[in-house]
Order: sequence, then C-alpha cells, then structure tokens
Amino acid sequence: SKYSVEVAAVNIRSHDGKVMEGQKSNASVVMTIEYIPTTQPRKLTFNARPPSGVNVSWSEPETPNGIVRYYIVEYMLEDGSGNKTTLSNVTGLSTPIDGLIPSRNYNVTVRAFT
Repeated sequence: SKYSVEVAAVNIRSHDGKVMEGQKSNASVVMTIEYIPTTQPRKLTFNARPPSGVNVSWSEPETPNGIVRYYIVEYMLEDGSGNKTTLSNVTGLSTPIDGLIPSRNYNVTVRAFT
C-alpha cells in the first residue's frame, strides 16, 4: 500500500489545554510491503464443462494487501475418499477443472497469493 506522511510537533499547554501545532514537514511517500490477503477470493461460480468438468471463476479478494500474483485452486471429493488435486499458479480469475466423476460432490477452495 502507498501512503503519504507528514509530521508535525504538537504541544498542549497544561494551564488551559490549548493545542499548539508546529509546522508540518514536507510530505513523504512510503510503501508497505505486500502481505497475504486478509480476505478470500469472492463470488465463486461454477459452469458446466461437458462431459465431466466445470469452469470455476471468482472475484479478487476485497482486501488483497498487495497485487495478487496468482491463485491456487484445490479440489477433492466431498466424502474425502479421493486425493486432493491442486492447480498451482493460476494467473486469471477462472480455470477449468476436468475429469470429475459425474453425480459426485466436490469441495473446491481458491486461495490468492501476493
């Protein structure tokens, strides 16, 4: 995140509480380092992709804490009987998932990385 910072000395007189502010410094622009998003990708949607897949799409996290560089999408059978499959370094806001077993439920997770 980018911030503009100005500094000024402030004194408060003890006998009457009057606030006296000194001259402000010139503004300095500072940047904080990126950090993991504090919110998750939003608005996950699923569209059929015959014969045995879906297209998953989402919106960027509300608070990404930097520039989102990529997403990781993970999915597995809801009953836990299968292995977790990971799609790494997804750079867009959607990805296809193919090879799903028809009439079975899956858990899908999307995570953002800065």
